[in-house]
Amino acid sequence: MSFSALFSFAVLVTGCIVISIVLNKHKDLPSRLLAFSLFSLNFTILLIFLFESKYLLYVPLLFRTGSFFYYLVMPSFYLYVVFALKSREKLRWTDALHMLPAVIYFIDYAPLFFSPTPYKLVIIRALLNHDQKTVLHYNESWFMPARIHFLAPMALGFAYIFFVGRRLLEYYRSGIQKKVLFRWLITITSLYFLLEASSLLVYVFAPAHLWLLSSICVMTFFFITSLVLFSNPDLLYGQYLNAEILRAEGPKKIKQLTLPVEKIAELKLLFEKHVDKEFYLNPDIDRKELAGYLNIQPHIFSSFISQAYKANFNDVINGYRIKYVEEGLKNNKWNELTLEAIAEKAGFNNRVTFLTAFKKFTGATPTQYIKNIQLQASAAFKEKTATKLV
Repeated sequence: MSFSALFSFAVLVTGCIVISIVLNKHKDLPSRLLAFSLFSLNFTILLIFLFESKYLLYVPLLFRTGSFFYYLVMPSFYLYVVFALKSREKLRWTDALHMLPAVIYFIDYAPLFFSPTPYKLVIIRALLNHDQKTVLHYNESWFMPARIHFLAPMALGFAYIFFVGRRLLEYYRSGIQKKVLFRWLITITSLYFLLEASSLLVYVFAPAHLWLLSSICVMTFFFITSLVLFSNPDLLYGQYLNAEILRAEGPKKIKQLTLPVEKIAELKLLFEKHVDKEFYLNPDIDRKELAGYLNIQPHIFSSFISQAYKANFNDVINGYRIKYVEEGLKNNKWNELTLEAIAEKAGFNNRVTFLTAFKKFTGATPTQYIKNIQLQASAAFKEKTATKLV
């Protein structure tokens, strides 16, 4: 197997890992769009691998399908930037127009796609054995001129990069400090620009080696992008965050994580929706479980709790538990239960922790609190009786 085939296979596997992590760790729309952009490019690399290894002869159905997805790489990346910068919240039906070039390509190659397998194999064998330099000429198209499907994605790529650049410039001028996200977007946009620029240079100065050099450009770009993500876990696992990580004694020790106000509000809304389900009554609840519910890393969850509630995790959970107990006591829900039983129902592991938390949040012991409720009820009853007598 040739070096280019081995390299394309390595890049393909690396890309699959990156895309899987992004999809697994994030459910938000921007991350899905980023994953789709990476997938579209990775599918192109799959076709490069199949061609270089000659395995394409076993799957002729995939012949020329890579370009369909290549047309979608930059549109999905542009939409990713739009949503990552919070310029918009939802997709619109007009966003489907970004798929128009890919649809035109599909129509142009529909006769080939639906042609018999033997016909495709004849073309593939000719390209593999004699005409590799014409692979990117796209001579099998129905109504488009030759080479247009190499030049059109490149031209569209430069156009999308221009509009992405405008978005980033507006974002920079807005003064909103999201340095991690901004640096990532600058890096990935620059890499996309280098991909398009290198493809153009190859087309102009090395047309005889168009297939080989263009394939190397695509694979190198994707490999560098994967390395950037792997070397920055905060990008791979949470690139949408405005997180400035201050290093302590060791390079891997996180001292502080600052989240943007809008992200705190978003997480707090999700967290309090979960509170309505009374998850805190579970005595075994922990940070990892709640971080998983919010789809963030545990250390990010700890920072969120600290900044949103100005308290530590245990105090926040115990605060909800004490409110639950207070409501039960006021509604005479716990009259027949011991303090140990009340503590257990509220999610406390023992009586001591319950008493300490109760005193901290109410300023009284449970016994004093119950007496105060009884005194208030008695006073209210006497006042009501006196009113009736008058």
